[in-house]
Amino acid sequence: MSQEPCPTGLTRSQLEQLCQAEQIEETMRLLFALNHWAKARERLFFADRQGLYLIKAAILQQAYACCLLTAKAYIDGKEGFGEELSCDLAADIAAEGFLWRLEELATDSAGGQEDACERIVHQLYTRITGKTRISTSDVEALEVSQVHRYILKRLQELERGARASGQPIPHKSLTELCVAPSDLLTIHDRRYYDLGDWDSWDQLDTSDLRKLDPEGLSLIALDYTSPTAHYIFHLPFRMAQAFVPAKQIAWLKSAPWSSRESGEYYGRTVTEMESLQQPIADILHELGANITDICPRQLSDKKDFTFTQAMRYAAWSNETFDEDDENDDNEEEAEQFAIYWQNLVRIASNHCEPGACPFCHMPAKAVAPCLARVEHWQQEHPEQDLTISQASWILDSDLEKKTFCLQYPPDYRTPHERGFGTRYWKMETLLGWLNKQEKGALTL
Repeated sequence: MSQEPCPTGLTRSQLEQLCQAEQIEETMRLLFALNHWAKARERLFFADRQGLYLIKAAILQQAYACCLLTAKAYIDGKEGFGEELSCDLAADIAAEGFLWRLEELATDSAGGQEDACERIVHQLYTRITGKTRISTSDVEALEVSQVHRYILKRLQELERGARASGQPIPHKSLTELCVAPSDLLTIHDRRYYDLGDWDSWDQLDTSDLRKLDPEGLSLIALDYTSPTAHYIFHLPFRMAQAFVPAKQIAWLKSAPWSSRESGEYYGRTVTEMESLQQPIADILHELGANITDICPRQLSDKKDFTFTQAMRYAAWSNETFDEDDENDDNEEEAEQFAIYWQNLVRIASNHCEPGACPFCHMPAKAVAPCLARVEHWQQEHPEQDLTISQASWILDSDLEKKTFCLQYPPDYRTPHERGFGTRYWKMETLLGWLNKQEKGALTL
């Protein structure tokens, strides 16, 4: 049994070996480096980074079971819950789809046995109208606005209920409202089309699921301390809840604390740059993890992929627009298109050190650590306020977007027709946060 592989690519006996007294220091060092790789969005694909997070969670759980770690703090992320739920839009789309299916049911003369989808529509119709029998006249009298109001009210109730209970919104309740994942949640990639059905809620990944969970942005800080090393790791609340005792969780939640992941070895801070200089494949090999099991993209370099795609599109654009060089409009469009892809190629081919300036991509060696990054920004980009990615870079923060904005509120937002816009931070505000960090106000 101990030799059976886990979903993390490590066997139970491997986890036990990694957390033995003579091995734990090296395990923590490797894990801290792996943790930086798991955050390297520009280097690795999402699926592979999720695999790295699974390894991190498994090792931390085993170390906690061996009493080598302590749960030190609860970082509250509940304030950001609901901001990524598009309830009004979801109610609009669901109402249209529901009425379309309802009309089909009303005109179905066969009267056969209802399938699962038809049962959902029928039950929702009964809850809205109080009637069990579907008639054509009643369906024609049912207005979209009436259905929209009902679904929107129920979605808002589900959100409030989740906030009050601290538990995720149940998928079943959303299916019963004819709401599909891609209608309620922001899905950016091609999965948008795969998640357009009411019964596709079980296909969500962890980044989607946290949007339905009031604790989705909350974290538990785990502390490892020895005579020679000190590490603070963060785990998503739900992952840590699986092995940290409920009493300890309740005690931590009674006094939420701000915290940042950090690592020290023989009194020296372990930096992101140092961690990313160790190839992730070597780190996984030393840990004994099976890359095939936990990294679907096999640690493919995201930059190389982007560069290849950019070159392919650039070649395609030249071939396409050469045929229309007598048309002034096409020449202007071709020029704009070429500039766009040239910029993409430039960025994709800029194999700079980790931690490079997100605005000009200058190498990290010239702009790290934090105070040097501030100096770089003031010299190279004076009078330029910072977006969230740039502010995170200045503060050397790896917090999620919502958590970052809660911990470091922006100075202003640009006007937008929908009432909100891009967040911006002023450099003097960030300098204030850095001064607080130096005094230890934001660390454990």
